[in-house]
Amino acid sequence: MVLNLFKLFSFGSGWGRSSVSSASEARIRDDWKKINAAIASKSPAQLRQALIMADRSLDAALKDISDGESMGERLKSAENRFDRYLYSNIWGAHKIRNNLVHEAGFEPPHFILTENITVFKEALRALGVII
Repeated sequence: MVLNLFKLFSFGSGWGRSSVSSASEARIRDDWKKINAAIASKSPAQLRQALIMADRSLDAALKDISDGESMGERLKSAENRFDRYLYSNIWGAHKIRNNLVHEAGFEPPHFILTENITVFKEALRALGVII
């Protein structure tokens, strides 16, 4: 009973797992090898792709620990897993990703892409994922 109350108050609804599965962590680490290679290339197209992959890797982790049909819903469900500043930055990074995917001609500067990739990395670390 006490453990269930702890889960309820610590992790939202209590229905999600408390940590990311080892299978998801392995896929996320593989994605981050590609993301790091894209960052090293400094190619604008590769950086855009790296941001999209970083967003996808966070979503994979969120699927393991929170409820929701979309990344936005899962992120809202997992809000208490992040400090307020990081949570706000994750939303900003996710919005950049959405603009990349849905707006033709959206070309953010290099530093915006790399900063937001770092936000996704910090979010994964906050969830206990070792990259």
